[in-house]
Amino acid sequence: MKTPDGQEFWNAIEYHEIVLHEKIVSSMYFSDSKGNKIDPAQLGIEHEAIDGAYDVTIFEDLGNGQTKLTHTGNEPMESAKNSGQLEGWNQILDKVAAVVAGLAQAK
Repeated sequence: MKTPDGQEFWNAIEYHEIVLHEKIVSSMYFSDSKGNKIDPAQLGIEHEAIDGAYDVTIFEDLGNGQTKLTHTGNEPMESAKNSGQLEGWNQILDKVAAVVAGLAQAK
């Protein structure tokens, strides 16, 4: 993840459940560049994730080649904004959109 001022932070994801074409249940955590978990406080970040709560991403087939993606994070929205998690998810989704666009062009 890269902040607007160019600072880089690393995250890793632990997957708890994957239901093909339907749902991903996961937890994201701050890490070093090798994926080792680190305390957000080491980065000067206040992080209010709820212990034992997971991120849930639901995929809904809308037909006609369209899919609705709904993401429910594991921390309050204001905290997600302040910790950079919201920006991080937006960056992830931008990358997914680029991959999907590339796959569509390859057809």
